[in-house]
Amino acid sequence: MADCDAQHSSIRLPRRAAHDSLGGYRSGRSCAPDIRGGSQRRTADGVDSTETPVLLRTAGPDDLTAARAMHARCSAFTLAHRYPGPPGEADRYLGHLLSPRFGRSLAAETTPGHVVGLAHLLWDDDEAEIALLVEDEWQRRGIGTAMLRSLLAIALRERREIVYTVTSTADTAMPALMRGTGLPLERHTEGSTLVLSARVTALPAAALPLAAGG
Repeated sequence: MADCDAQHSSIRLPRRAAHDSLGGYRSGRSCAPDIRGGSQRRTADGVDSTETPVLLRTAGPDDLTAARAMHARCSAFTLAHRYPGPPGEADRYLGHLLSPRFGRSLAAETTPGHVVGLAHLLWDDDEAEIALLVEDEWQRRGIGTAMLRSLLAIALRERREIVYTVTSTADTAMPALMRGTGLPLERHTEGSTLVLSARVTALPAAALPLAAGG
C-alpha cells in the first residue's frame, strides 16, 4: 500500500451507552457482488475508567475478520444507514472496501484487533468517495471527525481533486461532519439521496488530521 499523509494517532474518547445511536453513514455507490500505514499500534497513556484510547491506523484485507465482528455489534439501523441493501448483507461489501486496489481504508481501534470504526476513500477517476461507519457505542465521540480529516489528507496526497459522499436526505450526521471540515460544499439531491462534494484543494488547515493524542 502506498504511503499516505494520515498518521498513526491516538485519540482519547469517553465511552457512552449504546442507546444514544445516531447511525453510520452509507455509500450509495455500488460495490462489486475499503496516520501512516504499517502494522505498529500505539495507544495513549494514563487512561482512567472514563476514557479509552482509540488508535487510527491504516486498514486492509487483514482486517476483514475484525470488520465483520464490528458489523455484528452494530445495530441494523446503523448498518442500514451505511450500506445499500439489507443490513444482513453488509459483510459482502468488505472485501471490496478493504482492498487497496480500490482506495484507502482506515480503522479506529480500541485494542489490537477490536475495530470500532471504518473509513474508506474509494477511487473514482480523479475523484474519490468518502464513506464512514462508527459502531453504535462509539458514535458522537469524535471518531468520525478524526477519520474524515485523515481521509482528506490522503486525498490531497493522492491528488484527488474532488471528494464526495453519498447519503440520505434524512441524514444529519454526515453533512455536519463535512461542514466541519470548512470545505465549500456542493449539494445534489435526487429523491431521497443526497450527494455532498467538495474540492480538496480548498482544504483549510483546520481540516488536517488531529495530532497524536489530540
